[in-house]
Amino acid sequence: MRSFKLTVLITLISLTLLSSLKSQEPLQHQKKIYRAEDGKLYANKDLPLYFRISTSADNEAESYLLMPSEDSKKYANPMYLDTEGYNTFRSPSKVDTVTKKVVYPIEDIIYEIYADSKPPVTKFSFDNKNYYKADSVYYFGEKIQVKFDTYDATSGIENTYVSVNNKTYTKLTAPIDLNEEILYTIQYYSVDNVGNVETPKRIYIKLDLTKPTTELTVEPDLYNHIVSPRSKIKLDANDDNSKINKTVFSINGGTFYNYHKPIVISGLSEGEHTIEYYSIDNVNNEEAKKQYTFYLDKTAPIIVDELLGNTFIANGKEYSSGRSKVKLTAMDNKAGVKEIRYSINNGEFVEYTKPFYLSKSGKLRIQTFVTDNVNNQSINTIMTNKSNISYVDLSGPSLGHSFDGANFISKDTAYITANTKIRLAANDDASGSKRIEYSIDNSELKEYKESFSINNEGTHAITYTGYDNVDNSSTNTFICVEDNTGPEIFFRFSIISDKQKNIDGKEYEVYPGHVVLFLSSTDTAVGFDNMLYSVNGSENRTYSSLIKGFASDKLYTIHVTSIDKLGNKSKKVIEFYVE
Repeated sequence: MRSFKLTVLITLISLTLLSSLKSQEPLQHQKKIYRAEDGKLYANKDLPLYFRISTSADNEAESYLLMPSEDSKKYANPMYLDTEGYNTFRSPSKVDTVTKKVVYPIEDIIYEIYADSKPPVTKFSFDNKNYYKADSVYYFGEKIQVKFDTYDATSGIENTYVSVNNKTYTKLTAPIDLNEEILYTIQYYSVDNVGNVETPKRIYIKLDLTKPTTELTVEPDLYNHIVSPRSKIKLDANDDNSKINKTVFSINGGTFYNYHKPIVISGLSEGEHTIEYYSIDNVNNEEAKKQYTFYLDKTAPIIVDELLGNTFIANGKEYSSGRSKVKLTAMDNKAGVKEIRYSINNGEFVEYTKPFYLSKSGKLRIQTFVTDNVNNQSINTIMTNKSNISYVDLSGPSLGHSFDGANFISKDTAYITANTKIRLAANDDASGSKRIEYSIDNSELKEYKESFSINNEGTHAITYTGYDNVDNSSTNTFICVEDNTGPEIFFRFSIISDKQKNIDGKEYEVYPGHVVLFLSSTDTAVGFDNMLYSVNGSENRTYSSLIKGFASDKLYTIHVTSIDKLGNKSKKVIEFYVE
């Protein structure tokens, strides 16, 4: 028997591309057969296989395609390997290549081929294990080298390919050196010797070579590096890369503590203090220490009062002509005076800008309120007058107004009717009220004698002035809107009438028995308040929802009354026929 060589030929097929990424696409790789250095033959399991025979081992020798048996035609030419890894093809009975005789004991001739359909697996590693990972990004505080280790269970690795920052994939020949402070996007995959392609993977690496920065602020009280016991020191750290790991601080050279919330300094002694602080990011970049020196001012200003003008006796009888003035002078030990305010007889505190007159006798109480530039404050009572000082009246009467009759107040506007009477009043605790003058819409002034009405629908401005017996005056203005018109009434049926009925010479719209009547009302001034209705002469009812339940073959007359918040009324009659 002639010796023969079994030759396996592979028909190449098109490479199926990997699912596209939103970045650089992998290269194209063909599926193929690979002969290893040890002679083993590996075939991509997806490839079709054909068997040919030849009488020579020469690649150029004539060969013949083997035809399968009748019962195998369906599964051959091409055929596919069924088992991952080791596969065999057998021919019975070994024959000695010299004697051409069967070798005993009888054994099969075995041809070996390895099927490979599984892609390789690639893993990455760093030459520096000191990193921080957040949101899928690896942060390093120094230049690094990225290495790739690949494993394939069958045919072995052909190549590993990498793409850095969406550049074209290139064959990996050495570890990747990263030395710029940018965000690196590294994509990688490997291909085995029969063209199985690993699904591309991706890692994100950011070199953080910049130290963090920390800003110090003082709230709420700060003036030229002077603070108050209410002040707190805030440390705001920032790092655009690996972010802040911790911020630490020390006061007056003491122990460093981790910063978590604004630093309370009220427990420190009054005087000068120094805080040191710095931040460290997550890859151990450490900021250079910073210092801030401040003065803690715990002392409020003091105030000195002085009477200018007529005699003023603090202990005993006190006299004021009304032309005496009080001068206030404040002093502060550090931050300086910011503001002085004063109050007379528990009135509102007003800002002190210059000496002020004493204007009243009897139980005269003056309080001062002084603040320094870091808002340390003190309140003092500086004098109390007795009842012997002559009274000086420098203010006009207190004014007021009211209404007799229908009225409705909304914000600063009073709504009234023509029947509403307006009353004016003035009161003066000192010399007494003398008279009131008023005008309507800037008309000629009139002296107020008794309550009055306007009798002119619309908006009106009433200005009145009260005079006391020493002719001090006070003026006030208020707005009135006279509304004598009732609300507007609207109605709507749930069905549109398509016919009419003549009853006693009058045309009426006709509706079916299931019709529903809706009522509504609006008022342009004070607003709608209530609505009443009567059906065919029945007692009035308050309208709260739709009107229904009409009897068939009946004429209906509905009287509707709408009332606004001033009691103005309007009426409407609705007539229709139900068939």
